Amino acid sequence: MIRTYLPGDAGAIFEIWNRVGPAMGYAPLGRDALDRLFLNHPDFSPEHTFLLEEAGKILGFVSGCTGEHIPKGNQRGYFTALMLCPPADTPENTAALLSCLEDSFRAAGRSVCAVTFFNPIRLPWIIPGTPGHQHNNLPGIPTDLPLYGRMLASGYRESTREQAMYMPLADFAVPPAVEERAARMAREGYTVARYDPRTHKGLREMVDALGNAMWSAEIPAAGEAGMNLLVGLCGDVCAGFTGPIYPEASGRGYFAGLGVAPQYEHHGLGKLLFYRLLQQEKLAGAEYMSLFTGESNPARLIYQEAGFRVVRSFSVMLKEL
Repeated sequence: MIRTYLPGDAGAIFEIWNRVGPAMGYAPLGRDALDRLFLNHPDFSPEHTFLLEEAGKILGFVSGCTGEHIPKGNQRGYFTALMLCPPADTPENTAALLSCLEDSFRAAGRSVCAVTFFNPIRLPWIIPGTPGHQHNNLPGIPTDLPLYGRMLASGYRESTREQAMYMPLADFAVPPAVEERAARMAREGYTVARYDPRTHKGLREMVDALGNAMWSAEIPAAGEAGMNLLVGLCGDVCAGFTGPIYPEASGRGYFAGLGVAPQYEHHGLGKLLFYRLLQQEKLAGAEYMSLFTGESNPARLIYQEAGFRVVRSFSVMLKEL
């Protein structure tokens, strides 16, 4: 049978997470961490969480969330995770759980089931080929898992594909050529500095021009809070950003994103911002950096030049309901 989640099911979810999750690439989590990141998260939705049960034993679950505060949340329900224990891990059981989740989204007035980084429930995963280094979120379904093919078979389409990239910071140093370029840019009026609201103008306007709702919510607030936010400047006007800069508990250097307003592109600010980000994250104590980028995003060339390598691919998936 498949039924909705009840508070007493938390222990079973914990057991499944640490039994099945690591094989899928998720980070093993203690009970407190799983509760904080998932089951007690403000956006966790019991009404959008379903358990596969047989003879009183829970063998798997699917979970999603909704919310008007989530980007496109008035249209989309967001898929969070699906795990099944062997031998219940079959295409048929996967399809049955997905169908329950989709029906719950329809009942809530949503017209799309989405698997994207906009989901506010951020579940950590282990970066392959590293000593347990973690990234703090999945932007889609890993393309190396059976779940990817099963979701395609269930009517999901691949919207875009994201590449996860990774680099340790122990040996990182800004190349001399980048410093020489920074000096030339400064003579032309383009610089990178820590954001100072007393002297730098137009941060919010610049971020809003980039058209990313998550950045618009996070970046101006980080600047106003005095966090180490780097901005690309044309004179004293904010033309781009990266950061805020701090090491996460995992040792990863936090990275919200990198953006340059359209009218200030092609002056080298994006590349300089990224190298300054790596430099400052290392100084702040971060051990490594990881990020996502679209397969066709030209910025991936900057990341590769800096020393990043692709470690896993993820599919951003959508299904019209």
